[in-house]
Amino acid sequence: MLGAIFSGLLAQKQVTFKVDMNNYTGGSFTTVYVSGSFNSWSGNSNALSDADADGVWEGTFPLTDDSIEYKFTMDNWAKQESLTPGSTCTKTTGNFTNRFVQLTGNIALSKVCFESCSACTPVNNKSVTFNVNMKQYTGTYTNVYVSGNFNGWSGNSNQLTDADGDKIFSGTFDITQDSIEYKFTVDNWKDDEKLTAGSTCTKTTGQFTNRFLKVTGPKVLSNVCWGSCSECTNDVTFKVDMTKYKGASFTGVFVNGSFNGWCGSCNPMSDSDKDGIWEVKLPLPQDSIEYLFTLDTWRVKETMAQGSSCTKTTAGYTNRFLKITSAKVLDAVCFESCLSCANTKDKANVTFKVDMSKNTSTFTTVNINGTFNSWCGNCNPLTDANNDKIYEITLPINAKDTFEYLFTLDGWAAKETFTGGESCTKTTGQFTNRIGVVNGDSAMPAVCWEKCVSCATAGNNTIATNGVKVFPNPGSGRFNVSASFSNLTSGNIEVFDVVGQKLYSKGFSGKAINTEINLNSAKPGMYLIVINTAEGSHQERIFINSK
Repeated sequence: MLGAIFSGLLAQKQVTFKVDMNNYTGGSFTTVYVSGSFNSWSGNSNALSDADADGVWEGTFPLTDDSIEYKFTMDNWAKQESLTPGSTCTKTTGNFTNRFVQLTGNIALSKVCFESCSACTPVNNKSVTFNVNMKQYTGTYTNVYVSGNFNGWSGNSNQLTDADGDKIFSGTFDITQDSIEYKFTVDNWKDDEKLTAGSTCTKTTGQFTNRFLKVTGPKVLSNVCWGSCSECTNDVTFKVDMTKYKGASFTGVFVNGSFNGWCGSCNPMSDSDKDGIWEVKLPLPQDSIEYLFTLDTWRVKETMAQGSSCTKTTAGYTNRFLKITSAKVLDAVCFESCLSCANTKDKANVTFKVDMSKNTSTFTTVNINGTFNSWCGNCNPLTDANNDKIYEITLPINAKDTFEYLFTLDGWAAKETFTGGESCTKTTGQFTNRIGVVNGDSAMPAVCWEKCVSCATAGNNTIATNGVKVFPNPGSGRFNVSASFSNLTSGNIEVFDVVGQKLYSKGFSGKAINTEINLNSAKPGMYLIVINTAEGSHQERIFINSK
């Protein structure tokens, strides 16, 4: 074992990546990453750094691959290199052109210009784009300026503008110095930034603390908050109420979103008073975010209903949505709801089962899709733990709800198809789906694929009869059933509700049936009478009127 570990350590190669961003003119960014085959093209796993602020970002990482494809990206795939196919440092596979290198040992790769196989060509123009966020500025002002040693600390020479009215003021100016000190001001020195000595973006000379920047080429500076080295942030408190959650047990609750790269475990929530409401306070940029609450990192995630009031759907994904304009303490919402738990329905655990023994198609996964999971595709796979070809799953469904659903294969690769009019279905427009009603925690019987009953019942041949009569139909709960058979036979009569639950069963023998079925305790709705014999089966739909 130690030998194997030692061998694995020896196989690691220390690889240093360097990318020069000085000629990059594609807009502001926060962090540069290297993304590639060695990290599953993660957008935030291998961050580079620019400790000396010279515009060259670099990082050294242990790799075990013999060759890699990669590219430089920014801010978790917000931006990425576009490389030219056929250039010396690239490899093109299908529609993707990436950087390519073979690794035979430790190596420090040559510094390259962003989107180039070569070093950056020095440029004479050292234009700098300044950006300042005034959203948290509490005074009054008309104009915003950048003032520094490059313009003699003029209070009105370099005005910034806010074309889109978002209170982020920008301006691009040519700089001749190799380094500058500066600060943002308003209305010809009516007010100026009060910066903290020793903070990361500043330099203090005597009694003056200003922003400091080395200028080696064109730069687009990141948005910063007035008086700060960082972007404007507001404390946002998230709260989720888990008291009505009916799913599997969990240990931790997390908030995952666009603001943290959907990272999984980086923003855990807590429930210190054990009231079932989990919360966390996070400093977030003034922006709009999408997010979800998840359990045990990503073991369980919320499934939000498309079109609900607190959500936004982007490229098929429906997430919670929030605009951040100030500090917020969000109201506690129920898991998978836009409302508080007091205003949501209780959940019931419903077990669904489908028998695939008579399905001859090839598939990997059986799924369930319905109104309760926004017809999500592959988010609720069923399992067959004992390999009896009966797949099942237990899901929390709103109590007393009527819902529609279908069993599907491999997401939406295949789905059940019904003709309409079956006892367990409902047809709305062109869609015919199974229909169910939640009356509390329940386990539905196993139904055959594309059938309303079990495979044993569904597989019988239709029996030859001289007529089956069920009357009165519709009725109030008592039904007379009569039938005569061509051959001497025996069997039983069963009644099922729309979700396949058996409500009644009675045996018979002889060439005829003449019996009463008492369903007075059943609720109004549609039911299925099934007559089973050794020779086959016969089905009749019955309806119970409102009482």
